[in-house]
Amino acid sequence: MSDMEVNREEWLTNACAGFVSTKPANRNYYRLILETLWPPGHDIPGPVVPLSRIRQVIDDFRGTGEPYQDVPRRIRELQGEEGFLGIVRLGSGKKTRYQLASLEIGPQREQRIKLSNAFWEKIITKYQHRCAVCGRQPPVVSLEQDHKIPRLRGGGNEEDNWQPLCRECNNFKSTACRGCDLQCNECAWAFPEMFAPLKISASNIQRLRDIAVKKGVSPDLLVNEIVERYLKGQI
Repeated sequence: MSDMEVNREEWLTNACAGFVSTKPANRNYYRLILETLWPPGHDIPGPVVPLSRIRQVIDDFRGTGEPYQDVPRRIRELQGEEGFLGIVRLGSGKKTRYQLASLEIGPQREQRIKLSNAFWEKIITKYQHRCAVCGRQPPVVSLEQDHKIPRLRGGGNEEDNWQPLCRECNNFKSTACRGCDLQCNECAWAFPEMFAPLKISASNIQRLRDIAVKKGVSPDLLVNEIVERYLKGQI
């Protein structure tokens, strides 16, 4: 049966009954998100919905007067733990939007474990209380618990597989991981301390590009040649 032939209410009922999360609040939020991404009378693919709209729906449901901050996390849980592969993210920051592109539901994962305060403090201390990717720290950003190698790719809960990421970097990593078949052990998101891009000043980038043009080679090839010559000289 195609997505066009699926009854919305029946699909929502069955999908929500299968949530692996045992938290009543999260289960309610998941349903609200799905209902917003597939509004009545709309076909699949659903409409492109701004994050602000989803947040407003949840805020209206809660009725507390305080904005709910964890909407992106709940959506990532739907995409990950709950297996809703058809939810796609578009844009970033204030322009973040979501769409229910298909009704595909993949394998579900075990629920995330809650780290003890002592364990988490040990992790963030190792990273000097900074985001492992961008280096920002509270109070400028809040740090979230991240599996370096996602559980869907075989990552476990051992200490070496945890890192602190700010909310923005965690969102970017989650998007980058979707559909990726590269080796996690060589990923800049999973192991930024080893594989994150090195920063070169703008003036040096321009100089390298100018030299590369004169030599008729690519700037990337030129940089690698320079690095290899330097490293050989250090041996």
